[in-house]
Amino acid sequence: MTKDNKLQASPLLSFDFYLESYHRLLGNLKKEADLKKITYLLGEEISQENQSLIKKENYDALVITDPDHSILWVNDGFIEMTGYRKNHALQKKPSFLQGKETSKTIKKEIREQLNAHHSFDGAVINYRKNGEPYLCHIKILPHYSPQKKLSCFIALEKELKAA
Repeated sequence: MTKDNKLQASPLLSFDFYLESYHRLLGNLKKEADLKKITYLLGEEISQENQSLIKKENYDALVITDPDHSILWVNDGFIEMTGYRKNHALQKKPSFLQGKETSKTIKKEIREQLNAHHSFDGAVINYRKNGEPYLCHIKILPHYSPQKKLSCFIALEKELKAA
């Protein structure tokens, strides 16, 4: 309030709107950088459908595996979420993140869907480098070359926080 009892917009409210837009912009820039790195890594464009999903989805980590499920590349969000460095993850299968509380049923479902070259969308318990379990929503998308051959899998991962 001002001295003549009129309401005035708080500078902090303006700053909140600015921060919200700033974080959204940063997220979009990270997604664009991820898409450029994937395109460079694969040496080909990603399908419009997969590009749209990557741009639309809210993910922490992005993981690219070859058709045999060995990790080819991870983004910086993977490091933040798991505690593992990029060079530790390369050439390993993502199952190295799983442990005793990881559902055998979910592991089997993931394996079956990927072996059939289908997508997978679900949650799994993974483990950080320090041994701490976390619930992770994973959306795995098959990517095909222009010759219609399976080129890789793209996994978008988001940690699900406790309510």
